[in-house]
Amino acid sequence: MEKFIIKPKDLNKILDDKNLIIFDCRFHLLKKELGFNNYLNAHIKNAHYVNLESQLSSKVLEHSGRHPLPDIKNFSDLLNRYGINKNSKIVIYDDENNSMSARFWWMLRIVGIEDCAVLDGGFKSWSSQNLPMDNLLPENVQYQNNTYSYNEESIVTTKNLKKMINEEGFCLVDAREKVRFIGKKEPIDKKAGHIPGALNMPFKNNLNEFGKFKTQTELLTMFKKTKKDSAEKIINMCGSGVTACHNYLAMEYSGFGKSKLYVGSWSAWSSYKENKIEEGE
Repeated sequence: MEKFIIKPKDLNKILDDKNLIIFDCRFHLLKKELGFNNYLNAHIKNAHYVNLESQLSSKVLEHSGRHPLPDIKNFSDLLNRYGINKNSKIVIYDDENNSMSARFWWMLRIVGIEDCAVLDGGFKSWSSQNLPMDNLLPENVQYQNNTYSYNEESIVTTKNLKKMINEEGFCLVDAREKVRFIGKKEPIDKKAGHIPGALNMPFKNNLNEFGKFKTQTELLTMFKKTKKDSAEKIINMCGSGVTACHNYLAMEYSGFGKSKLYVGSWSAWSSYKENKIEEGE
């Protein structure tokens, strides 16, 4: 199975694979019950629902950002409850341009689970092709007892970020849309603008006009505009560490390499009064 992006027709071919586990991550940041309600109405056959905020994030603290990583014990329990093991093939989808599914994909990768992919085009692409769906809740699976830990080398904190971007030649890439990056509009966080020195590379630029990922060549050409030879010196961020995972995924998929991710992102950075903020391009 693909380890980055899988096409609906290819997922359909393995839909009855006993090792396949599908996750529905539909979630709307401003209409928080919408994703689950849509799941109950219809979802890909055998898909489990996972909630961005109650399962893929922990309690929000003053400087944590809006979607801090869950405690590793809680995340491990989640994976074990869904029966994930070394033979599992995991596919994740949403209806928000793969932004939510990319977050879960990234979390799986940083605990060592690599046989996972996001569904190209998400639920919209699947349903438009009249592929198997239902509104049934999947049967319970056998609980696993696997132990996981986060790869801390992939995670950047606010404290570490200040040192890294000033002293180590890192490039900070912000995945938010341009109007938020330049401070013209901020519908979610309390402050508008961006971190000084950051480059704006909106995650939606990873997709074509049909909402599917661009070719690897197109993506690689785009990411090389960071003036870096590889993603090794890239720190991805966004509003709260969700859509930044989309750039992380696209970079690795394109062959640009593995980057790092500032989980707290803008919502954490802007929570400190002393942190510098820029507006404009």
